[in-house]
Amino acid sequence: MSHGPLSDIARIQTQVRSKRVSSYDRSGGNGDCVPIEPGATFTMAEIAGAGIVKHIWITISARDEMIRRNLVLRMYWDGCEHPSVESPIGDFFGQGWGEKYNFVSLPLAAAPRTGNALVCYFPMPFGNGARITV
Repeated sequence: MSHGPLSDIARIQTQVRSKRVSSYDRSGGNGDCVPIEPGATFTMAEIAGAGIVKHIWITISARDEMIRRNLVLRMYWDGCEHPSVESPIGDFFGQGWGEKYNFVSLPLAAAPRTGNALVCYFPMPFGNGARITV
């Protein structure tokens, strides 16, 4: 299945399985969220082995008007101690200066209507594990 011109930038062998990491409500309810206290770190994904992160979709609901600057996204590849990506979450997803607005581009989007859903389609391959935190 193709998701656009960027879908073939990084390719892994055909003997792999597709997996998903989600914050879905394990009780079967509709509480699909993870509250994060100020100063805390939450691990969004911890993946063993080789793979490609092809899609990240998150929403942000916070009273902090500068949450897009204050919440830092970090991505660690292949067991590295220091992150390869370390960015305010808004900047990473194309919403700079802590502002919230809608836009659509090939690898990134912020939608619908309020710009709260942040989407990334950059393929990010790794050979021996990945960890993504906020």
